[in-house]
Amino acid sequence: MHYMNKVAWPARFELLDGVRGVAALLVVLNHLQVVSGEVGHFAVMVFFVVSGYCIAASAESSRTRGLGFRGFMLRRIRRIYPPYLLAIAFFAATREVRMALGGEPFRRPILDWLQNLTLTQWMSTLIHPVASPMQNPKLFVVAFWSLNYEEQFYLVMAIAMTIAVGRNAKILPLTLILGLVGLAWNWVVPGGWSCGLFIEYWVPFALGSCLFYVLTQFSDTRPRVMFLAGSILIFTTAMGRLVYGGGDAFEALRAMTELAAAAAVALALFLIRPYSAAICRRPVWQPVSALGTISYSLYLIHQFNLTLVSTMARHLMPAAVPHAMLILTELTLFVALATLFWWFCERPFLSPKPTPGSHPGNCVGPDLGVA
Repeated sequence: MHYMNKVAWPARFELLDGVRGVAALLVVLNHLQVVSGEVGHFAVMVFFVVSGYCIAASAESSRTRGLGFRGFMLRRIRRIYPPYLLAIAFFAATREVRMALGGEPFRRPILDWLQNLTLTQWMSTLIHPVASPMQNPKLFVVAFWSLNYEEQFYLVMAIAMTIAVGRNAKILPLTLILGLVGLAWNWVVPGGWSCGLFIEYWVPFALGSCLFYVLTQFSDTRPRVMFLAGSILIFTTAMGRLVYGGGDAFEALRAMTELAAAAAVALALFLIRPYSAAICRRPVWQPVSALGTISYSLYLIHQFNLTLVSTMARHLMPAAVPHAMLILTELTLFVALATLFWWFCERPFLSPKPTPGSHPGNCVGPDLGVA
């Protein structure tokens, strides 16, 4: 069992670039109505687990270097906000074009604009909870609901890092404590109610963070056995409650579905870690890794361009083309559009500036959930 070897792995987990790419592709396919919403939501859990790993790596690096709260958050803000704000500008431009072509005007109150520009749409659900975070009426782009949680993940980890530095302690215990609180929250409120707080999705994030620690900070098997046992326990108990809940359990017990998916992703990443470098060296994996490089851009621009891309694909392809070819054309157009956005709107804020497929450090990259 290579994954139980007494070795502390490097923080860089090469395979995560490609995993993000696959997850982003599943989200696009979900919005193209090629795969079900359950598959798209599973992809979100993939992003949250990967995000937990990468943010924990970044926070731990900042802690050991004595980087404070301000430095950590400035790096996160510089990385996330400029492309996001440019995506909002892109969205606004597409609404103006649609209105010029005879569509409905896009008019929203100034407070809605402020919330969307600052990624604080979730604050409205504190007062007016919704059945699902995707139903938040303040969101200009529904897919951006997960960014609301990512923003809070960064803030909580920055606070945990600051506490750890001040007390010469580790970040992991604080992550675990919040993980237990998150589990209790999910068990008591398994679905049909969301107030937008990070604790609703802390468990997938904590699983990714714990994955980072057991793989890179420990060289003995005991923490890894505990991680495996805990992940399996979360998966089996969540699945058990889903089975007991019956046919409508996905909506009524949405948190159980998410917990089972997140635990399965964490277990899979743990088991595949020894083979990461070998897989990434294979030529067939190179396009997948390149897709991972632009996954944040793909996430930012795909949903509000569905009509545009669908129209372009239908003009480019013959009328009698098989549906599968039409979908492939749409995916190609989305990747091309995301690559352009990445080059001009995301790449300038990366340091050092990579090229697609060059495998930038995935512990500081765009590790964002999408739906």
